[in-house]
Amino acid sequence: MYNPKSQDLDREYFPSYHTTRFQNEPEPNLAVVEHFIKVTQQHERDLTENRNIIVENLRYGEGRRVVDVFSDKNTPVHSPLLVFVHGGYWQMLDKSHSCSIVGPLVRQGIRVAVMDYNLCPAVSLEKLMAEFVRFLDWIFRYAELTQVMEITFVGHSAGAHLLSRILNSPEVVSPQRSQMCWALVFMCGVYDLRELYNLESVNPKNILDIDERKAESLSPMLWSYTDVGGWRSTRIYVLVAEHDSVTFIEQSRRFSEVLRNAGFQTSFKVFQKYDHFDIIEETAIDDSDISRYLRNIRNE
Repeated sequence: MYNPKSQDLDREYFPSYHTTRFQNEPEPNLAVVEHFIKVTQQHERDLTENRNIIVENLRYGEGRRVVDVFSDKNTPVHSPLLVFVHGGYWQMLDKSHSCSIVGPLVRQGIRVAVMDYNLCPAVSLEKLMAEFVRFLDWIFRYAELTQVMEITFVGHSAGAHLLSRILNSPEVVSPQRSQMCWALVFMCGVYDLRELYNLESVNPKNILDIDERKAESLSPMLWSYTDVGGWRSTRIYVLVAEHDSVTFIEQSRRFSEVLRNAGFQTSFKVFQKYDHFDIIEETAIDDSDISRYLRNIRNE
């Protein structure tokens, strides 16, 4: 559907196969993932060992539903807030792999919330999406209680898929709350599940607990977006890495078109030289291309 020339859907939906790094390794696709886990966990350790950084560990539900909020000691409680949602195909990774983005933002006086969520198969993907809606209600209440006036949300990979629910949750995201959102950043996401749900490599033994009907209903690409008015002041950025697969790039491109056609203020960008993993790894570097881009979003 998204890459008619491909004869290998499994490869299209595994970003690790498309890196140009680690080509001297026997299996570059495994090496890039191992490197990502090692580097991101080191970023988390660097933050938690930094005495100038405060980490609040907060719970928003049962199981893995916790949030770490990072800030500098001198950062006011009502300063702008950025919320990061990690990827991992809804079945892997946690907040210890999700802190790369924190350091440069905290140094700018921004508080950063890094969330965990229950993974499949402990919950179905459908239930996970419902739990994410409850997280949205929690984080907005947290922002209201701490008098935060400005929130940016960033989701990566499967986290971008979860984050899309913010645009289709009028039961918890009122027009007043949507006006608090400075920007929504969707990075290297998957927005149409109709191809991947039936792939054993992505959904082994159907641990996501979805069928054809659920794959359609859980695909942000197919949703109707009718509550656009409250989002007029929110900028939406759909980003993807040059060295993602054609399928990932085209899903991002088409998702940005869906949002733009619905009336959202949306831009699309293919990030040159990056792959699915170092686009996150390099958010830890103040002067990297991705960090500068995120900083410019803040300054627009």
